[in-house]
Amino acid sequence: MEFKSKVFRLRGYFKQFNTDVSEICQWLMGLRPGGKRGNSGTDAFWKFFLEPDTFLAGQEKEEGDLHRRLVFDFVAGIIKSPLLSEILLSDELSGAIQALYLLVPTPTATKLFERLKTLDAGHRQVLLKAAAEWVVSRYQRGYENRERQKAEWGKEKVDWENKHLELGAEIRTAFTDIFKKLGIREKRARVCSWERLKANKDNCEYAGVRISKKNHNGFCQRYRDFINTADRSKKKFFPKNAADYLKLRVQYPKDSKKAWEKFLGNNPNGRWFPDAWETYLKVMNIKEATIIKKNSGLPHCTQFGDDDECSHNKHTEKCKLYQAELDQRPDLQPLEGLYREWRREFLAAPAKPTFQYPSQNVLPIPKIFGKGYFRTDFASSSLELRLDEMKEGEFIHIGIVPWPKGYQPQPEKMEVTSVHISFSGTRGRAGFHFNVAHEKSRFGVSQDAIDELRSRAYPRKAQDRQFLENARKLLIESFDGELEKNLRMFVVDLGTNSAAAASFAGKEFKKSFPLKVVKIEKLYDATPEPTKSEKKGETDKNTAQKGTGLRLPHVAKHLEVWFKKAAEIGEKKRELGVHDLRRLALHLRWMIRDWVRLNASQIIMKAEEEKSDLIVFESLRGFRAPGYDKLEDEKKRRLAFFSYGAIRRKVVEKAVERGMRVVTVPYFKSSQFCSKCGKEHPDLKELKKDKRARKFKCPFCKTEVNCDENAARVLGKVFWGEIQLPDEVGEKH
Repeated sequence: MEFKSKVFRLRGYFKQFNTDVSEICQWLMGLRPGGKRGNSGTDAFWKFFLEPDTFLAGQEKEEGDLHRRLVFDFVAGIIKSPLLSEILLSDELSGAIQALYLLVPTPTATKLFERLKTLDAGHRQVLLKAAAEWVVSRYQRGYENRERQKAEWGKEKVDWENKHLELGAEIRTAFTDIFKKLGIREKRARVCSWERLKANKDNCEYAGVRISKKNHNGFCQRYRDFINTADRSKKKFFPKNAADYLKLRVQYPKDSKKAWEKFLGNNPNGRWFPDAWETYLKVMNIKEATIIKKNSGLPHCTQFGDDDECSHNKHTEKCKLYQAELDQRPDLQPLEGLYREWRREFLAAPAKPTFQYPSQNVLPIPKIFGKGYFRTDFASSSLELRLDEMKEGEFIHIGIVPWPKGYQPQPEKMEVTSVHISFSGTRGRAGFHFNVAHEKSRFGVSQDAIDELRSRAYPRKAQDRQFLENARKLLIESFDGELEKNLRMFVVDLGTNSAAAASFAGKEFKKSFPLKVVKIEKLYDATPEPTKSEKKGETDKNTAQKGTGLRLPHVAKHLEVWFKKAAEIGEKKRELGVHDLRRLALHLRWMIRDWVRLNASQIIMKAEEEKSDLIVFESLRGFRAPGYDKLEDEKKRRLAFFSYGAIRRKVVEKAVERGMRVVTVPYFKSSQFCSKCGKEHPDLKELKKDKRARKFKCPFCKTEVNCDENAARVLGKVFWGEIQLPDEVGEKH
């Protein structure tokens, strides 16, 4: 009971911490440039609050946190100005502080300041630091990156339009007005292209249901379900027998008995077909007379391969309206494909970043206990915390789970700098931030310099090649040794079904191997053999491998529940209660977070075994799954699990501790090139067939290798510039 009461008490402080940080963030966001209470006079304070180190050059980071707190205390009326005299402030910042001091606070800010006055200065300093870091990571960096992206996007737009003068501003406006008239605002409009519409065939890409790689109508789906239950021989001969029988029924429209006699006379081995036909009509929920009258043949497809297009899938209403509009503008028709390309990339500038305040239920921030506010004893698995109202030297004792034996670093090799307490429901979790000496890197350039080059100098996916050239130059110039011979490089290719890595010594390929990545229900050392459904190209979750644990269908199930409940709430305007989705959203985030951490640890472990200096990932900037625009909502929700950018960021964090560096390379069509001869596979259909069997077969040099391992080897050669991947234009492949 005593332990439960302590946890309950601690949870109350966790909630209050989230509330306080959220209110500080709200007050601060009001002072940002362009904010409700911000002006040119407060800009310097905004910058100082977020990054005080830039105003206090040459001082320790802890000094910056202290000065932030002192300045805030003055602005909030907690201390008087003489205490600021020891801080060297610029005239601009001093003026901003005085202007803010004279600014009448809002009623909410007044209540916040009154509460913060009651707290110990150390607790207040932690709150302010947490709020500043929250705004920097979730708003400021995104805003600055968006501005850089927008500037580069503008240059790309002008360059593209100068290369395609035939698509002038007047023509672009005419197309855009048509889409606006149809109520379509998306860059990637879910309307069939003019090339498809002008053929006047029922082959819509967006109506119906997704089967394999193409959309089909509802009858196709029912037939597929029906034929999949039949035995092999019936499955093979049913379409032909049905076509023969329907031809006879057209000849004898009023005499089905005679048609059957004729059919059985012509097909002595088709005695099974009459019963199968009756079952078919029941499953399809259609009458024989209707089929004969409307179709004179089966009203659906009988083949469902990747390249088998449906000829029974009627176009959506918007497709028809779009066709009618273009019928009236023959001058626009030849340029429709070019406009679609422009629309996808340049209709609108990169979106502004969204900002969410911390919340204990939706987006919690752990309660942080800094230096002097915690004591740890890992030998006895105990933790002592000094809560808000406690005096110096007074602590509450909490038992914790023993430190994992296999986890590195061990407690004796580290210095804990802060303790982070969070809650999942009523269950508390303790996290530890610690200082560990980084291993020496063979590169003189820091990972921060590489990341800054990628995010600031070359922020667009079209600049991936430029980034690689400049990053490679930095790495070569700062390497301790001869890079082209002595560099130990570890190249990673992450797929949706499997993963692989390749090891290089300089430019020389050493070996490739599958990675221990959580893809199904457990770790595996060797890539699993593809299932029958995978070989056929099926991706339905019901055909996935069975088992427990973190799997794609597991997450997909939660995403489907979330979508349905959200739609229900929106439709019926119910109050949040038992239908509240915040806990489910948090559960999903934690699932994906754990998935990211586990997979990142497997990559780091293998890179350490190979004694790697450099880890290479594919860039994946702007990645969209093949055919994403044509997928229905359910499949898109499943693709929400594609969090490989998060894996790369986690790997960067761990790699730096081990003296490694991480870089990204262009990835477009990397799986279509041969790692031995460097040539692109000419037959995309054959390539996909081999890939389903997890093979890559080069038609030029006859190399046969695992497709993921081949892709990893290609990425290694892309890093050295030995293989030049094409620039991405138009639709993704």
